[in-house]
Amino acid sequence: MNDTAEAAGCDILILGSGYFAEVMVADLALAANTPLRVVIGGRNAARCGWLALAGNSRAALHGRPARFDSASVDFDSPDRLDAVLGRLQPRVVVQSASMQSPWKVDVLDSEWSRVVAEGGFGITIAFHSVLSARTAAAVARTVPGAHFVNTCYPDGVNPLLARAGLPVATGVGNVSIYSSVIAGLLRPEERQHLRVLGHHHHLVQWRRTPGTRSGAPVRAWVDGVEIVDTEALTGHLQLPYRDLNLISGGGAVPVLLGLAGAWSGRAHVPGPRGLPGGYPVQVSQAGVTLDLPPGLTEAEAIAWNRGFDEADGVSVENDGRVVYSAAGQRALARHSAELAQGFNVGAVEEAARELGDLRARLGG
Repeated sequence: MNDTAEAAGCDILILGSGYFAEVMVADLALAANTPLRVVIGGRNAARCGWLALAGNSRAALHGRPARFDSASVDFDSPDRLDAVLGRLQPRVVVQSASMQSPWKVDVLDSEWSRVVAEGGFGITIAFHSVLSARTAAAVARTVPGAHFVNTCYPDGVNPLLARAGLPVATGVGNVSIYSSVIAGLLRPEERQHLRVLGHHHHLVQWRRTPGTRSGAPVRAWVDGVEIVDTEALTGHLQLPYRDLNLISGGGAVPVLLGLAGAWSGRAHVPGPRGLPGGYPVQVSQAGVTLDLPPGLTEAEAIAWNRGFDEADGVSVENDGRVVYSAAGQRALARHSAELAQGFNVGAVEEAARELGDLRARLGG
């Protein structure tokens, strides 16, 4: 299948053609109520072409006015990346391609995956940041008015991008999983009044066998009244791994439609405006703004989310330093004392390269 995105102008450009992108395409095809052009871009031209064909077919089946095209994208060439963005002039750019599959480190089938399990998922932050940083920089150069959305570990990556001076409107996924699952447990009339705070680290807990979670649970409010015990409401659940994209990828769709000007309302997102963790927000074509429950300040919500940095394995400091947790430092130091020291947000390319060398040595 060939590049089908020769025409200029698109509403949403999805970069990456993995399972997360597949779910976004499938749900966008059904959710679009107004004419919408979506381009799927990546290295695998055949896969991108198939997703565009599938999106157009689903839109046709359900009588939706969405149109899908594909484009070849080279993340290793700033000039080519700029050319694609400059030609398409997207209103929303979604980065869903990463140098580290989250599912690869969950199976504990290599020494690398065991290092990540010990140190925390956050020690892979450089892998999840590098392509997003390249794309965000290209957005700043070529389409500075576009909304940049990062799907790759946004609870940690988005603060890194913001500290590096790169544009980032929001992330998607993670907290939207908790909010949608909790909403599904509520009465239908209560769902629209739900607000949830949650961090990426809660994914670790919600994947555990029921009854074995630890640490502070997610927080949730209905009509401004906090649910006293969210663990009692959700503790019987055990989330899967890869199949979780059926929820998290779907949770991205209202946000993308909102930023593209095709919807507005409340959503739940990780890393809005580069903040750590996940929050309830209002989404519109103008961007995202926090929509916290009454009585909870922005500073309090940020501090609560930052309280999970140590458990997740990494924090991005105000001075732009990426610092691994004590467990992360111990796990990395056994193989590289230099890597364990962390890195500056401006050195993400070097950090990803060095971490890649370690992963290759450990068979990841």
